[in-house]
Amino acid sequence: MALYPCKGFDFTWGDWLFALAGCLSTPKRDLDALLEQEWCRTATAPGPRAGALACLTVRSAFDLFLRAQRWPPGAEIVFSALTVPDMPRIAALHGFKPVALDIDPLSTRWDEGNLERLVGPQTCALVLAHLFGARVDIDTAIALARRRNVAVIEDCAQAYAGTAFRGHPEADIALFSFGPMKTGTALGGAIAGVRSPTVLAEMRRLRDDDPVQPRGDYWRRLMRYGAFKALTQPRLFGALATAAEKLGIDREQWVHGATRSTVGAGARRRGRALAGAGEPSGGIVPSRNVSPKSWIAGLRRRPSAALLRLLVRRLADGDELLEERSRRGAVLTGAIGPHVALPTRSATPHGHWMIPVLPYDRVGLVRSLRNAGFDAMSGRLTVVNGNAREAPGAARLAEAVYVPFDPSVPERELERLGELVTRFA
Repeated sequence: MALYPCKGFDFTWGDWLFALAGCLSTPKRDLDALLEQEWCRTATAPGPRAGALACLTVRSAFDLFLRAQRWPPGAEIVFSALTVPDMPRIAALHGFKPVALDIDPLSTRWDEGNLERLVGPQTCALVLAHLFGARVDIDTAIALARRRNVAVIEDCAQAYAGTAFRGHPEADIALFSFGPMKTGTALGGAIAGVRSPTVLAEMRRLRDDDPVQPRGDYWRRLMRYGAFKALTQPRLFGALATAAEKLGIDREQWVHGATRSTVGAGARRRGRALAGAGEPSGGIVPSRNVSPKSWIAGLRRRPSAALLRLLVRRLADGDELLEERSRRGAVLTGAIGPHVALPTRSATPHGHWMIPVLPYDRVGLVRSLRNAGFDAMSGRLTVVNGNAREAPGAARLAEAVYVPFDPSVPERELERLGELVTRFA
Protein backbone atom coordinates (compact mmCIF):
# COMPACT_ATOMS: atom_id res chain seq x y z
CA MET A 1 0.00 0.00 0.00
CA ALA A 2 1.23 3.49 -0.80
CA LEU A 3 1.77 5.58 2.33
CA TYR A 4 2.34 9.33 2.27
CA PRO A 5 5.02 10.23 4.87
CA CYS A 6 4.17 12.82 7.48
CA LYS A 7 6.89 15.18 6.28
CA GLY A 8 8.73 15.39 2.98
CA PHE A 9 12.10 16.99 2.34
CA ASP A 10 11.84 20.36 0.62
CA PHE A 11 14.76 20.01 -1.82
CA THR A 12 15.06 18.71 -5.37
CA TRP A 13 17.53 16.19 -6.72
CA GLY A 14 19.06 19.11 -8.59
CA ASP A 15 19.69 20.85 -5.24
CA TRP A 16 21.18 17.64 -3.89
CA LEU A 17 23.58 17.18 -6.81
CA PHE A 18 24.57 20.86 -6.62
CA ALA A 19 25.44 20.43 -2.94
CA LEU A 20 27.45 17.27 -3.65
CA ALA A 21 29.43 19.14 -6.29
CA GLY A 22 30.01 21.91 -3.76
CA CYS A 23 31.67 19.42 -1.42
CA LEU A 24 34.19 18.62 -4.15
CA SER A 25 35.01 22.16 -5.23
CA THR A 26 37.10 24.96 -3.76
CA PRO A 27 35.15 28.18 -3.13
CA LYS A 28 36.44 31.27 -4.92
CA ARG A 29 34.42 33.84 -3.00
CA ASP A 30 33.66 34.82 0.55
CA LEU A 31 30.40 32.87 0.67
CA ASP A 32 29.44 34.07 4.15
CA ALA A 33 29.41 37.67 2.95
CA LEU A 34 27.70 36.78 -0.34
CA LEU A 35 24.87 34.98 1.45
CA GLU A 36 24.40 37.78 3.95
CA GLN A 37 24.29 40.38 1.19
CA GLU A 38 21.75 38.34 -0.79
CA TRP A 39 19.55 37.95 2.27
CA CYS A 40 19.37 41.70 2.73
CA ARG A 41 19.29 42.62 -0.98
CA THR A 42 16.38 40.35 -1.92
CA ALA A 43 14.12 41.31 0.99
CA THR A 44 10.85 42.96 -0.07
CA ALA A 45 9.83 43.65 3.54
CA PRO A 46 12.00 45.21 6.27
CA GLY A 47 13.64 43.04 8.90
CA PRO A 48 16.09 43.88 11.68
CA ARG A 49 18.16 46.72 10.26
CA ALA A 50 21.92 46.24 10.81
CA GLY A 51 22.36 43.19 8.61
CA ALA A 52 22.47 39.39 8.55
CA LEU A 53 24.77 36.65 9.80
CA ALA A 54 25.11 33.15 8.34
CA CYS A 55 25.33 30.43 11.00
CA LEU A 56 25.47 26.65 11.24
CA THR A 57 22.06 26.35 12.94
CA VAL A 58 19.50 28.51 14.72
CA ARG A 59 20.88 27.11 17.95
CA SER A 60 24.33 28.35 16.93
CA ALA A 61 22.92 31.82 16.16
CA PHE A 62 21.11 31.94 19.51
CA ASP A 63 24.32 30.93 21.29
CA LEU A 64 26.26 33.65 19.44
CA PHE A 65 23.70 36.28 20.41
CA LEU A 66 23.91 35.30 24.08
CA ARG A 67 27.72 35.32 23.92
CA ALA A 68 27.60 38.87 22.55
CA GLN A 69 25.59 40.15 25.55
CA ARG A 70 26.71 41.30 28.98
CA TRP A 71 23.71 40.11 30.96
CA PRO A 72 24.28 39.01 34.57
CA PRO A 73 24.14 35.32 35.48
CA GLY A 74 20.72 34.33 36.80
CA ALA A 75 18.86 36.79 34.57
CA GLU A 76 15.58 35.46 33.15
CA ILE A 77 14.76 34.74 29.52
CA VAL A 78 11.03 34.40 28.83
CA PHE A 79 10.22 31.87 26.10
CA SER A 80 7.05 31.12 24.19
CA ALA A 81 6.27 27.98 26.15
CA LEU A 82 6.30 25.51 23.24
CA THR A 83 9.66 25.16 21.53
CA VAL A 84 12.44 22.73 20.72
CA PRO A 85 14.09 21.81 24.04
CA ASP A 86 17.54 22.95 22.90
CA MET A 87 16.68 26.67 22.99
CA PRO A 88 15.97 26.95 26.75
CA ARG A 89 18.79 24.47 27.31
CA ILE A 90 21.27 26.85 25.68
CA ALA A 91 19.99 29.72 27.81
CA ALA A 92 20.45 27.63 30.95
CA LEU A 93 23.99 26.64 29.95
CA HIS A 94 24.79 30.37 29.71
CA GLY A 95 23.62 30.77 33.29
CA PHE A 96 20.20 32.27 32.50
CA LYS A 97 16.85 31.12 33.85
CA PRO A 98 14.27 30.01 31.23
CA VAL A 99 10.71 31.14 32.05
CA ALA A 100 7.66 29.73 30.23
CA LEU A 101 5.14 32.09 28.62
CA ASP A 102 2.02 30.01 28.02
CA ILE A 103 0.31 30.17 24.64
CA ASP A 104 -3.18 29.44 23.38
CA PRO A 105 -3.23 25.94 21.79
CA LEU A 106 -5.26 27.14 18.78
CA SER A 107 -3.98 30.63 18.00
CA THR A 108 -0.45 30.01 19.47
CA ARG A 109 -0.64 33.55 20.91
CA TRP A 110 0.11 34.44 24.51
CA ASP A 111 -2.04 36.39 26.94
CA GLU A 112 -0.79 39.98 27.09
CA GLY A 113 -1.56 40.28 30.80
CA ASN A 114 0.47 37.16 31.54
CA LEU A 115 3.38 38.56 29.52
CA GLU A 116 3.22 41.80 31.54
CA ARG A 117 3.42 39.80 34.77
CA LEU A 118 6.33 37.64 33.64
CA VAL A 119 8.55 40.47 32.39
CA GLY A 120 10.10 41.77 35.59
CA PRO A 121 13.32 43.37 36.84
CA GLN A 122 15.28 40.14 36.29
CA THR A 123 14.14 39.69 32.68
CA CYS A 124 16.79 40.28 30.01
CA ALA A 125 15.07 38.89 26.90
CA LEU A 126 11.92 37.50 25.29
CA VAL A 127 12.09 34.59 22.82
CA LEU A 128 8.90 34.71 20.74
CA ALA A 129 8.25 31.83 18.34
CA HIS A 130 6.17 31.64 15.17
CA LEU A 131 4.89 28.06 14.91
CA PHE A 132 3.93 25.73 12.03
CA GLY A 133 4.48 28.31 9.28
CA ALA A 134 2.06 30.85 10.76
CA ARG A 135 3.00 34.22 12.24
CA VAL A 136 1.78 35.89 15.39
CA ASP A 137 1.61 39.65 15.90
CA ILE A 138 4.45 40.65 18.21
CA ASP A 139 3.94 44.43 18.12
CA THR A 140 2.62 44.70 21.68
CA ALA A 141 5.35 42.41 23.02
CA ILE A 142 8.01 44.57 21.37
CA ALA A 143 6.42 47.72 22.80
CA LEU A 144 6.51 46.16 26.28
CA ALA A 145 10.13 45.06 25.80
CA ARG A 146 11.17 48.58 24.78
CA ARG A 147 9.51 50.09 27.86
CA ARG A 148 11.34 47.65 30.14
CA ASN A 149 14.70 47.53 28.33
CA VAL A 150 14.35 43.88 27.36
CA ALA A 151 15.72 42.30 24.16
CA VAL A 152 13.38 40.56 21.70
CA ILE A 153 14.57 37.37 20.00
CA GLU A 154 12.18 36.39 17.22
CA ASP A 155 12.26 32.66 16.52
CA CYS A 156 11.26 32.33 12.85
CA ALA A 157 12.69 28.81 12.40
CA GLN A 158 9.33 27.47 11.23
CA ALA A 159 8.21 30.61 9.40
CA TYR A 160 10.52 31.08 6.42
CA ALA A 161 8.42 32.76 3.69
CA GLY A 162 10.96 34.03 1.17
CA THR A 163 11.49 37.68 0.40
CA ALA A 164 8.22 38.84 1.97
CA PHE A 165 9.21 38.15 5.58
CA ARG A 166 12.60 38.68 7.20
CA GLY A 167 11.43 39.20 10.76
CA HIS A 168 9.96 42.15 12.61
CA PRO A 169 12.05 45.28 11.96
CA GLU A 170 12.12 46.10 15.68
CA ALA A 171 13.20 42.65 16.87
CA ASP A 172 16.75 42.61 18.19
CA ILE A 173 17.39 39.39 16.28
CA ALA A 174 15.27 37.24 13.95
CA LEU A 175 16.33 33.61 13.51
CA PHE A 176 15.59 31.60 10.35
CA SER A 177 16.39 27.90 9.94
CA PHE A 178 17.25 25.95 6.79
CA GLY A 179 17.66 22.63 8.57
CA PRO A 180 16.72 19.28 7.02
CA MET A 181 13.02 19.38 7.88
CA LYS A 182 12.48 23.07 7.17
CA THR A 183 10.91 24.89 4.23
CA GLY A 184 13.54 25.85 1.64
CA THR A 185 16.04 23.53 3.32
CA ALA A 186 19.75 23.50 2.57
CA LEU A 187 20.04 20.48 4.90
CA GLY A 188 21.51 22.83 7.47
CA GLY A 189 22.33 26.43 8.03
CA ALA A 190 20.60 29.45 9.52
CA ILE A 191 20.44 33.19 8.97
CA ALA A 192 20.12 35.72 11.77
CA GLY A 193 18.88 39.21 11.04
CA VAL A 194 20.36 41.55 13.66
CA ARG A 195 19.18 45.04 14.60
CA SER A 196 22.24 46.48 16.35
CA PRO A 197 25.44 47.07 14.33
CA THR A 198 27.50 46.62 17.50
CA VAL A 199 25.90 43.27 18.35
CA LEU A 200 26.18 42.10 14.74
CA ALA A 201 29.89 42.96 14.65
CA GLU A 202 30.53 41.09 17.90
CA MET A 203 28.55 38.04 16.75
CA ARG A 204 30.51 38.01 13.48
CA ARG A 205 33.82 38.24 15.36
CA LEU A 206 32.84 35.33 17.60
CA ARG A 207 31.60 33.24 14.68
CA ASP A 208 34.74 33.85 12.64
CA ASP A 209 36.85 32.56 15.53
CA ASP A 210 34.93 29.26 15.52
CA PRO A 211 36.15 26.27 13.45
CA VAL A 212 34.52 25.53 10.09
CA GLN A 213 32.14 22.58 9.73
CA PRO A 214 34.23 19.76 8.16
CA ARG A 215 33.43 19.10 4.52
CA GLY A 216 32.99 15.41 5.31
CA ASP A 217 30.29 16.13 7.88
CA TYR A 218 28.16 17.93 5.33
CA TRP A 219 28.86 15.23 2.72
CA ARG A 220 27.60 12.55 5.10
CA ARG A 221 24.51 14.64 5.82
CA LEU A 222 23.80 14.86 2.09
CA MET A 223 24.11 11.09 1.77
CA ARG A 224 21.82 10.55 4.72
CA TYR A 225 19.03 12.84 3.59
CA GLY A 226 19.34 11.82 -0.03
CA ALA A 227 18.61 8.26 1.12
CA PHE A 228 15.70 9.46 3.24
CA LYS A 229 14.23 11.37 0.30
CA ALA A 230 14.44 8.30 -1.91
CA LEU A 231 12.84 6.12 0.77
CA THR A 232 9.90 8.45 1.33
CA GLN A 233 8.36 7.85 -2.09
CA PRO A 234 4.82 6.71 -1.10
CA ARG A 235 4.97 3.14 -2.46
CA LEU A 236 8.46 2.43 -1.15
CA PHE A 237 7.67 4.11 2.17
CA GLY A 238 4.52 2.00 2.48
CA ALA A 239 6.51 -1.20 1.92
CA LEU A 240 9.10 -0.16 4.50
CA ALA A 241 6.36 0.74 6.99
CA THR A 242 4.77 -2.68 6.56
CA ALA A 243 8.10 -4.40 7.07
CA ALA A 244 8.82 -2.31 10.18
CA GLU A 245 5.45 -3.23 11.66
CA LYS A 246 6.08 -6.94 11.11
CA LEU A 247 9.49 -6.61 12.76
CA GLY A 248 8.04 -4.76 15.76
CA ILE A 249 9.95 -1.54 15.01
CA ASP A 250 8.42 1.68 16.33
CA ARG A 251 8.47 3.62 13.08
CA GLU A 252 7.67 6.98 14.65
CA GLN A 253 10.47 6.68 17.18
CA TRP A 254 12.87 5.61 14.42
CA VAL A 255 11.92 8.52 12.13
CA HIS A 256 12.29 11.10 14.90
CA GLY A 257 15.66 9.66 15.90
CA ALA A 258 16.96 9.37 12.35
CA THR A 259 16.08 12.94 11.37
CA ARG A 260 17.18 14.80 14.47
CA SER A 261 20.01 17.30 14.23
CA THR A 262 23.56 16.12 14.93
CA VAL A 263 26.97 17.70 14.60
CA GLY A 264 28.45 14.93 12.48
CA ALA A 265 30.35 11.72 12.84
CA GLY A 266 33.72 13.35 13.46
CA ALA A 267 32.32 15.37 16.32
CA ARG A 268 30.63 12.31 17.74
CA ARG A 269 33.95 10.55 17.85
CA ARG A 270 35.30 13.44 19.90
CA GLY A 271 32.28 13.26 22.20
CA ARG A 272 30.74 16.42 20.75
CA ALA A 273 27.29 15.16 19.89
CA LEU A 274 24.18 17.28 19.85
CA ALA A 275 21.25 16.14 21.92
CA GLY A 276 18.35 15.32 19.59
CA ALA A 277 15.56 17.80 18.95
CA GLY A 278 13.24 14.85 19.34
CA GLU A 279 14.12 14.16 22.98
CA PRO A 280 10.99 13.80 25.10
CA SER A 281 12.65 15.47 28.06
CA GLY A 282 12.64 19.22 28.60
CA GLY A 283 15.63 18.98 30.92
CA ILE A 284 18.85 20.94 30.73
CA VAL A 285 21.39 18.09 30.45
CA PRO A 286 21.82 17.41 26.71
CA SER A 287 22.67 13.70 26.97
CA ARG A 288 23.78 11.18 29.55
CA ASN A 289 26.91 10.51 27.50
CA VAL A 290 27.80 14.07 26.48
CA SER A 291 28.85 16.85 28.80
CA PRO A 292 27.12 20.24 28.43
CA LYS A 293 30.51 21.74 27.54
CA SER A 294 31.02 19.28 24.68
CA TRP A 295 27.46 19.74 23.48
CA ILE A 296 27.70 23.52 23.31
CA ALA A 297 31.08 23.20 21.57
CA GLY A 298 29.31 21.26 18.82
CA LEU A 299 27.20 24.33 18.09
CA ARG A 300 30.18 26.65 17.80
CA ARG A 301 31.18 25.99 14.23
CA ARG A 302 30.88 27.97 11.01
CA PRO A 303 28.88 26.52 8.09
CA SER A 304 30.93 24.81 5.39
CA ALA A 305 31.37 26.36 1.95
CA ALA A 306 29.20 23.66 0.35
CA LEU A 307 26.35 24.44 2.75
CA LEU A 308 26.67 28.17 2.07
CA ARG A 309 26.63 27.59 -1.70
CA LEU A 310 23.37 25.65 -1.43
CA LEU A 311 21.86 28.33 0.81
CA VAL A 312 22.67 30.99 -1.81
CA ARG A 313 21.01 28.76 -4.44
CA ARG A 314 17.89 28.27 -2.30
CA LEU A 315 17.53 32.02 -1.77
CA ALA A 316 17.68 32.44 -5.54
CA ASP A 317 14.64 30.15 -5.91
CA GLY A 318 12.47 33.17 -5.13
CA ASP A 319 8.93 33.02 -3.80
CA GLU A 320 7.06 30.98 -6.40
CA LEU A 321 7.58 27.61 -4.73
CA LEU A 322 6.73 29.06 -1.33
CA GLU A 323 3.53 30.59 -2.68
CA GLU A 324 2.52 27.22 -4.13
CA ARG A 325 3.20 25.60 -0.78
CA SER A 326 0.93 28.12 0.91
CA ARG A 327 -1.80 27.50 -1.66
CA ARG A 328 -1.62 23.71 -1.29
CA GLY A 329 -1.68 24.04 2.51
CA ALA A 330 -4.85 26.08 2.21
CA VAL A 331 -6.39 23.27 0.13
CA LEU A 332 -5.77 20.80 2.96
CA THR A 333 -6.84 23.04 5.83
CA GLY A 334 -9.90 24.14 3.84
CA ALA A 335 -10.93 20.49 3.52
CA ILE A 336 -10.79 20.00 7.32
CA GLY A 337 -14.17 20.82 8.84
CA PRO A 338 -14.61 23.90 11.06
CA HIS A 339 -15.43 21.78 14.11
CA VAL A 340 -11.93 20.21 14.08
CA ALA A 341 -9.42 21.80 16.48
CA LEU A 342 -6.85 22.99 13.95
CA PRO A 343 -4.11 25.24 15.44
CA THR A 344 -3.22 28.38 13.43
CA ARG A 345 -6.19 27.78 11.11
CA SER A 346 -7.09 31.47 10.96
CA ALA A 347 -3.53 32.78 10.62
CA THR A 348 -2.70 34.86 7.59
CA PRO A 349 -0.29 34.81 5.88
CA HIS A 350 0.49 31.15 6.42
CA GLY A 351 3.38 29.08 5.05
CA HIS A 352 2.02 25.72 6.29
CA TRP A 353 5.30 24.26 7.44
CA MET A 354 3.37 21.55 9.31
CA ILE A 355 -0.35 20.85 9.78
CA PRO A 356 -1.14 20.05 13.45
CA VAL A 357 -4.52 18.74 14.63
CA LEU A 358 -5.77 18.42 18.22
CA PRO A 359 -8.00 15.32 18.18
CA TYR A 360 -9.91 13.83 21.09
CA ASP A 361 -8.25 10.47 20.35
CA ARG A 362 -4.66 10.83 19.13
CA VAL A 363 -3.98 7.10 18.81
CA GLY A 364 -7.25 6.52 16.99
CA LEU A 365 -6.63 9.31 14.49
CA VAL A 366 -3.10 8.12 13.73
CA ARG A 367 -4.31 4.57 13.20
CA SER A 368 -7.22 5.67 11.04
CA LEU A 369 -5.06 7.83 8.78
CA ARG A 370 -2.32 5.22 8.44
CA ASN A 371 -4.90 2.64 7.38
CA ALA A 372 -6.00 5.11 4.69
CA GLY A 373 -2.46 5.71 3.41
CA PHE A 374 -1.37 8.78 5.42
CA ASP A 375 1.41 8.50 8.02
CA ALA A 376 0.39 10.95 10.76
CA MET A 377 2.83 11.41 13.65
CA SER A 378 3.44 13.25 16.90
CA GLY A 379 5.84 16.20 17.03
CA ARG A 380 9.10 17.15 18.72
CA LEU A 381 8.19 20.39 20.45
CA THR A 382 8.17 20.39 24.23
CA VAL A 383 7.06 22.68 27.04
CA VAL A 384 9.74 25.00 28.42
CA ASN A 385 10.92 23.62 31.80
CA GLY A 386 8.77 20.53 31.19
CA ASN A 387 6.05 21.84 33.53
CA ALA A 388 2.58 21.29 32.05
CA ARG A 389 0.90 22.98 35.02
CA GLU A 390 2.90 26.13 34.36
CA ALA A 391 1.85 26.20 30.69
CA PRO A 392 -1.32 24.15 30.12
CA GLY A 393 -2.03 25.66 26.71
CA ALA A 394 1.42 24.76 25.41
CA ALA A 395 1.13 21.30 26.96
CA ARG A 396 -2.12 20.75 25.08
CA LEU A 397 -0.52 21.85 21.81
CA ALA A 398 2.46 19.56 22.44
CA GLU A 399 -0.01 16.66 22.12
CA ALA A 400 -0.92 17.59 18.54
CA VAL A 401 -0.94 15.06 15.73
CA TYR A 402 0.77 16.21 12.53
CA VAL A 403 -1.03 15.13 9.39
CA PRO A 404 0.97 14.53 6.19
CA PHE A 405 1.49 17.59 4.06
CA ASP A 406 3.80 18.23 1.14
CA PRO A 407 3.14 20.38 -1.93
CA SER A 408 3.96 17.39 -4.14
CA VAL A 409 0.90 15.48 -2.88
CA PRO A 410 -1.92 15.68 -5.47
CA GLU A 411 -4.71 18.05 -4.52
CA ARG A 412 -7.32 15.29 -4.65
CA GLU A 413 -5.29 13.39 -2.04
CA LEU A 414 -5.01 16.48 0.18
CA GLU A 415 -8.79 16.86 -0.05
CA ARG A 416 -9.26 13.18 0.81
CA LEU A 417 -6.97 13.59 3.81
CA GLY A 418 -8.98 16.61 5.00
CA GLU A 419 -12.21 14.64 4.65
CA LEU A 420 -10.75 11.73 6.64
CA VAL A 421 -9.67 14.03 9.48
CA THR A 422 -13.08 15.72 9.49
CA ARG A 423 -14.96 12.40 9.53
CA PHE A 424 -12.84 11.05 12.40
CA ALA A 425 -13.33 14.22 14.46
